[in-house]
Amino acid sequence: MNTKTINPQHLLFALILGVLGFIINCYPIPIFANVQLVIGNTFSIISAVILGPWYALITALLSASGLMLTWGSPHVYLIFSVEVLFIGYSRRKGLYPLYGSALYWLTIGMPLTYLYMKTFSDLPGSHMPFAIIKQGINGLIYASLASLLIVLIPKLWQFNGRSIARTRRSFNDQVTYFMTLMLTLCLLISALTFNYLFLEKQQTLLHRNLTETAVHLSSATEQYIENHKRVVEYAANFLSLANTSSNEWQPMLSKLHNNYPSFITMLIANDEAKVVAGSPGVMMLDENRDIKDMSIKDRDYFIESFHNHQVYVSPVFKGRGFGNDSIIAISAPFYHGNNATKAAGIIEGSLDLRFFSSIDSKNNYGDKELLVLVDNNNHVIYATSELGLTEHEDFKYSNDKGQYHITLDVIKINNLEATSHEYVYTKKKLNNGWQLYVLQPLSPLLKTAESQMLGTFILLIISIILTSFISRKVCQLLTAPLEIVANQFGQMSNEEIKSQVIDENSSKEVFNLYQSLTASKRALLKHQLELEETVAIRTDELEQANKKLLSLVEEDPLTGLKNRRFAEDKFEAVLDFCLRGEHAITIVILDLDFFKKVNDTYGHLAGDECLRVVSGLLKNEFKRDTDIVARYGGEEFLLILPLSNALKIEQHLNKFKQKLSEVVITSPTSEQQFSVTTSIGAITANASFSNDIDVWIKVADDNLYAAKEQGRNKVIINVINEQVTEQKAQ
Repeated sequence: MNTKTINPQHLLFALILGVLGFIINCYPIPIFANVQLVIGNTFSIISAVILGPWYALITALLSASGLMLTWGSPHVYLIFSVEVLFIGYSRRKGLYPLYGSALYWLTIGMPLTYLYMKTFSDLPGSHMPFAIIKQGINGLIYASLASLLIVLIPKLWQFNGRSIARTRRSFNDQVTYFMTLMLTLCLLISALTFNYLFLEKQQTLLHRNLTETAVHLSSATEQYIENHKRVVEYAANFLSLANTSSNEWQPMLSKLHNNYPSFITMLIANDEAKVVAGSPGVMMLDENRDIKDMSIKDRDYFIESFHNHQVYVSPVFKGRGFGNDSIIAISAPFYHGNNATKAAGIIEGSLDLRFFSSIDSKNNYGDKELLVLVDNNNHVIYATSELGLTEHEDFKYSNDKGQYHITLDVIKINNLEATSHEYVYTKKKLNNGWQLYVLQPLSPLLKTAESQMLGTFILLIISIILTSFISRKVCQLLTAPLEIVANQFGQMSNEEIKSQVIDENSSKEVFNLYQSLTASKRALLKHQLELEETVAIRTDELEQANKKLLSLVEEDPLTGLKNRRFAEDKFEAVLDFCLRGEHAITIVILDLDFFKKVNDTYGHLAGDECLRVVSGLLKNEFKRDTDIVARYGGEEFLLILPLSNALKIEQHLNKFKQKLSEVVITSPTSEQQFSVTTSIGAITANASFSNDIDVWIKVADDNLYAAKEQGRNKVIINVINEQVTEQKAQ
């Protein structure tokens, strides 16, 4: 956009549209997941259609800044700036904005979005098609809204810039486009509403399935823990009541372990925390097959049960001394007879966590659910292998939705810094304080949304094509009679037109048009002779007016002086006259000093009065018939003075300069008085100096600038004698 052709009104309108787009884009409409509907770009399309591509680029950059604040992704500047340039230029080629938008997103916008996401975004590949298709549909939405606003608000065309189509569109094209526009908007609104409601329903069903699965699996888990907790508790009660000796504990423990193989190991420790029985029995033997001297005095399951007299279920931990499996210890104290105040020892079972894997593998209650079970310390007890989590380590995740619009709870496990979420989930707190998380990948739901978006996009493109074709055919049926009437009315007789157009299929409007044109044709023939006579009279009057206009063209209307064109045209005649008599010519350029200050201080009317006063003084001082006094432009004046006296011309110019400085000028509006001075540059030379007036003016203009640089209110003149002229010619 050339800065010399910037229209301030258009620029202001582009900025206003950009601010509106910026505000609206700060609040995009959520659709699903992290995909949002952008409406503020409507104003960028309006700017492209009304003002042209370069003004629209300003609007687009402002509008995209709102998305930059919301999304933090600079790609919006590239994609939406290219879009408005494309639509602005396609508009000049006669392409409607909706068609231009569809063409842009199919050929440039969607591929460009894909390349950006592939190169710079951490968005998973499964998310990309949904986001890209949404961008295309979004572009059609705000292009349709922009077109509709332009149609409904005719005042927008008052700001029309350089985007007018080069050819006037036919009625067929206009009707076809408006029908396509309305159908596109209706389809888009209907499809988006349906998709939104459908996805909401899918999320409700998915949440119900996840919740029911969580209840089912948590119940099974609680039952599993409770059953084995009861086994340990019953065994401790048996040891308390049976009053057996420690020699009988080993076979009893082995038998108990055989009956409950879900325990990896079981042991009995006495009141000194020494292990006196263990199952399997080999855990009691060292490498030499001797009985180990093992103590569990520092184990939590001993401390909690023995000292606190309670059945204890430990958090998950990695075993030591009896294997290094990840286990959960269940322990209970037993007593000497009926003495419940002093524990005789504990019995403990290390629960096999592989049971949860069996629960997971046998889970047919939901579809593709993944499980995570954590203890009171947020340590992973069990996790489905696909999740890649390590047992007994901290369960690290992020369930912050951020800008995600989804009714389900979402969670990130593998990449906590990613912008997209991996799973939807629900959690259930067990009676013992554990947490059960039931997860399902988010990608199937995104695939559903993607397929719906793709179907909507394909349907829109097909609808645009079919609507254009059908509308064009319908319009041709309606407008064919009108075209015949319009194109052939003057070449065909009324009977021929009537036989082709006025039949039972013609509409009332066409028939009325036929009657109106027939009547108009008669009236035109009647007035033809009168018009020819009137034209002859007007031609004579026009010739007289042209003569008067010619005189006006040669004069400056403000000052009454000749204008620059007149002076330059007359120079050739002055030059010929002076060449014949070998006379000198003086060319003078005057510029009023600080004239802008006069306008700024006293107003433009005072400036005009100043120019009139200076012009009058020039007429009085240079009033020979051969002198030419012209307004050169603005506050500059041009003097062409033939038959000049080289010895007196500078004195004459200084005299004029002095008189001007003494003149008091009165402002016509405020009655304030002021005076002005002038800087003068001139050249006096023989007529043979040059036959090009520009050469003379160049020397005078250089002297004028020299006078300004030396402080203004000065006269600087070059007197070029004949010898200098001859040397210059040589």
